[in-house]
Amino acid sequence: MILTKEGEGTAAAINAEAPIKRRTAVLVVHGMGSQRALDTVRGVVNAVWMDDEPSAKRYWLHPEQRSRDVDLSVITTNGVPGTRDQRSVDFHELYWAHLMSETRAVAVLLWLFELVRKGPRLKRGMRALWWGATIYLCLLIQSVVLLTLHGVLLLLGNPPLINDEMQFGNLQSGLVSGSARIVLSNHRYHEPQALLLAPFFVFFMVASFVAFFALIRGAWKIFFGALTLAVISACVFYLGIDDQESLGHFTILFLPILISLCVAAIAMGRWGAVAMVVTYILASVFFVLYMQARHLIDWPSSITSADDIWQAFQGIWTRGWIFWALDERYSAVIAVAIILIYVALYALFLQPYLGDAARYFRASPGNVLVRREIRKYAVDMLANLHNWGQYDRIVVVAHSLGTVVAYDMLRAYFSRVNNHLPEPSKLDPEFSEIDGLGNPSNPTMTESEYRAKGREVIRKIASHTINSVNPSHRKFPSWLVTDFVTLGSPLTHAHYLMCDGATEDELISDFKRRVVQREFPTCPPKRQDYDGLLSFTNLDEGNKKQFHHAALFGMTRWTNLFFPMSQLFWGDAVGGPLKDIWGRYVRDVEVSTCSPPASAFFTHTAYWSLGALGRRDAPHIGALQEAINLEDK
Repeated sequence: MILTKEGEGTAAAINAEAPIKRRTAVLVVHGMGSQRALDTVRGVVNAVWMDDEPSAKRYWLHPEQRSRDVDLSVITTNGVPGTRDQRSVDFHELYWAHLMSETRAVAVLLWLFELVRKGPRLKRGMRALWWGATIYLCLLIQSVVLLTLHGVLLLLGNPPLINDEMQFGNLQSGLVSGSARIVLSNHRYHEPQALLLAPFFVFFMVASFVAFFALIRGAWKIFFGALTLAVISACVFYLGIDDQESLGHFTILFLPILISLCVAAIAMGRWGAVAMVVTYILASVFFVLYMQARHLIDWPSSITSADDIWQAFQGIWTRGWIFWALDERYSAVIAVAIILIYVALYALFLQPYLGDAARYFRASPGNVLVRREIRKYAVDMLANLHNWGQYDRIVVVAHSLGTVVAYDMLRAYFSRVNNHLPEPSKLDPEFSEIDGLGNPSNPTMTESEYRAKGREVIRKIASHTINSVNPSHRKFPSWLVTDFVTLGSPLTHAHYLMCDGATEDELISDFKRRVVQREFPTCPPKRQDYDGLLSFTNLDEGNKKQFHHAALFGMTRWTNLFFPMSQLFWGDAVGGPLKDIWGRYVRDVEVSTCSPPASAFFTHTAYWSLGALGRRDAPHIGALQEAINLEDK
């Protein structure tokens, strides 16, 4: 067989060669994180191909002839028991981790902020995770704001620290001399209210300029609006200057949380503002308990009446023990700790795992470029498998974020080839039965019938293309993907991750719009107007019936494996059922690592894991073997 520089068999070579024995290709798509090449595909091969007992099953690695990537090899098996033609299987890996550059900490934060704006719209068990992550983001914002304000005050030459508890106690008890009293009583930031009043002065200045030039130009609407803003800003500034002592105390105690609330509202929307208020209240309660810990420890002996309780907590206001206050040193220490925790989380978890999701799902210009390269690489690889001329069946197995990559790959490649597939009349009667599903004459079909007929349609497509009896009739491109197997798929959160909207109804509406416009193919495909489930009438081709570009899951069987989530960290929080979102003919399969089923800790990466005992009779391994179905039963 003649190979091009890309390793693809040319049409001329196919036409000239004798009939060859076809093989099955299994394309494995790894998930997010710092993946090593071939790690995922080796795990899948070990789980679905090998046996616990000695057997005749073997596999070999050989260089990938279709690609210039010398790090990727093909894993080839000997004949599969139970197949009529004793066909072998080639396991390929779609390795895309090298195309995903490292994500900056700010980029991850911006993506998390976008998720917060959508609210806790995740499945019920994930809402606690949303609240936990959102509260931490609010604490992070408060910490950055507090330390930034301290930095501004230091830049202005104000003393960095604040009230000293021991000196404050001595001052109250009269143990400090007169001159020292003056120093301690002034041991505060000088005119901190300037931080609050300065923005209003800026508003006044800018609004005055705008009003002046608007007056010259006769832009009366702009003039009156700017004049109103200037008057309000001037009044606030004047009143603040007139009562500096009260305003200064208010600024010291509450300016950080006010700025944090504004930042949260801008970055995270209404839900961010609500979460910021909740976070501040909860954090303040714990802060008070922390500051009064010594009194609480001595509670039985030191507190005997209600007056004692009041005495224990009255120092909260007089000493300025308000959380995130500018004159509270413990708040600054806690802020530094929160930022350091984020840096550690970013290095250990956010960048290697969530960073990939942030780059793929967030539609910023830089991310779009990375996503486009990954999709192009994936589509080219699937095209090579189809055009190589060796396979008449392709199975795509994807894990985690790889399921989204694989879904994008399938829909993009099918949109390339749908107009080049055999005429629907050559695929009957199964084509017409699926295409007319939902009509009065064919109102419904069981899941098993639907999957069986779809497999038969692809078998007939192969018989008229790659498996044509007459070598001169063999043609490319074709569609040979019989199965799409998803493991722990975040597609269960499609409304939340892949759609736009500020409310749950808006997210669902946006998803439905994308389905109707055939951006998101479903299983079964969405019928439009007078089109069939699989086809449309092409008026430009003389009313010729053709596959529409969202018909792929009318033929390709979609099986979704997931570990049910329990108490957030038991099971798989990333994956979940897809049928209610992606169509009633998606086969959702709940799996477990043991029998009878029981929740295990963090099973997101356990779909092909044999465990410590190497048991291939575990329920989740059996479900994976059945879904991939090497025997093509």
